[in-house]
Amino acid sequence: MIDKDFLLTVSEFDDKDIDHQVLLENLDILEKAHSKLHGLLIRTRMKKLMLDFGQQETDVYVVSYPRSGTTLLQMMLYQMTTDGDLGFDHIYDVSPWCRYSAIFNRPMKSIGKRRIIKTHDSYEMFEKIKKGKFIFLVRDCLDVVSSVYQQTLDYVDPSTDFDQLSERNMKRWFEYNSEWLQNKDQLEMLTLHYEDIVRKKEETIKTISKFLKIEINDEILERVLQATSFDFMKKHESKFGEQPDYWKIYDNFIRKGKIGDGKNKFSSRQLMTYKELSKKYPVENTPLERYFK
Repeated sequence: MIDKDFLLTVSEFDDKDIDHQVLLENLDILEKAHSKLHGLLIRTRMKKLMLDFGQQETDVYVVSYPRSGTTLLQMMLYQMTTDGDLGFDHIYDVSPWCRYSAIFNRPMKSIGKRRIIKTHDSYEMFEKIKKGKFIFLVRDCLDVVSSVYQQTLDYVDPSTDFDQLSERNMKRWFEYNSEWLQNKDQLEMLTLHYEDIVRKKEETIKTISKFLKIEINDEILERVLQATSFDFMKKHESKFGEQPDYWKIYDNFIRKGKIGDGKNKFSSRQLMTYKELSKKYPVENTPLERYFK
């Protein structure tokens, strides 16, 4: 059991008193312990950050599986709810991501009357949220997985195997979206499709403004359309993606996000796996159904 005494013992041990031969013989256990403790640390930091951040009726949570257009929607909401000033260094300075803040042990920042909070976390992380509204974003699984693969190559591991990554993420995509779409706690939630944001952006902006009860005049509408265009966001990419590192391809965060292009990366066997997974999860009569017609 993890309690205060256990944590004190771990935090205060003297490296000189450690039998390193025992550690070498049990390295696999040490690795597992490290992973579990690190995960526990991040989750605990997140809970503390959310408690300190508090809840407001005007909060807007942007929720999606990774690489589903979250950054695009953050920028859209920022432009809709503020004067659109681009003086921030990074989008997380005006639209925080709790997990990012927890990993790097940084505060959650926000500006304006509407706080825009990004998350890729599970539904259960928000069971205690009683205030604010949620915008849940869904994107075609095949496009998502292809984008996750490219981002992993650029930012995490250039030797990543597509087969393993695709099968793992396809299953996660179904689990994640099914859980959120079930919405068992009846959170006030608007579900959008990435494809509609791209193809019907003006219509989507009006749908969001109605959901959030905010006025959008022609001037604001034009600014939102311009500031969320691919060319504009690509030009200001450093405000959205990861910061430069010695090997990372940091100018490939804002990508064209072509609709339907991801399917080309998949083999017939992988597409069969995808189809079989769709039979195991609730797809019919949900926003996911359009991807299987």
